[in-house]
Amino acid sequence: METKRGVPNILGNGLVGVGLVIFAVAVADAVGVVDARFSPGVYLIFVAISFVLAWLLRSLT
Repeated sequence: METKRGVPNILGNGLVGVGLVIFAVAVADAVGVVDARFSPGVYLIFVAISFVLAWLLRSLT
């Protein structure tokens, strides 16, 4: 089902979801629950990029 704002809004929401999952991995790695491949800071950079791209996509329409 398409939202009122169309495809950029759906893709933006998807990127927010991906960012939240990456943030959860970063927190789990920082706490020591998971031994992730990269340091938590690298994951937080990916989260920031994901959120910025999501914001840009959502502001297109």
